[in-house]
Amino acid sequence: MRIIITEEQNKMLVDSLLGQKVMVYYNLHKHTFSVQKNGLVVLHADYVKLQDVEFRVRQGGKEKVRKEKSKNVHAFVIGNLIDYCQYPCDDIPEEPTGDIVTYNPYKYDTFVYKETEEPVTYATEVDMINSKNKLFVIEQ
Repeated sequence: MRIIITEEQNKMLVDSLLGQKVMVYYNLHKHTFSVQKNGLVVLHADYVKLQDVEFRVRQGGKEKVRKEKSKNVHAFVIGNLIDYCQYPCDDIPEEPTGDIVTYNPYKYDTFVYKETEEPVTYATEVDMINSKNKLFVIEQ
């Protein structure tokens, strides 16, 4: 049996996630962010704002990428969902000032500050903006 929900019902479901802990990763196939709750993708978004954030890289997935030279989902930004703009978003916010964070499994073991390449594991607040370089921008 297939359940069909309206756009309005979908918005209500996603809005019910506000304030809850989610895991976000960049989806290489859809070219936007995928937001997971309890292991299920519940939203694709061009903008995601999180609070109380952890940057997590699963070491097994990273090692597999390096060995097989084929990417897999193993790096996440985890935090409480504060705001979002569902994909496709016509009104992506401007990139705020703050430190830019990046991750490259062939180059780094963790997420790093782009400018200094210093590892980063936690942040108070993160704006994830799907534009330009698809980077994460931290507000601390």
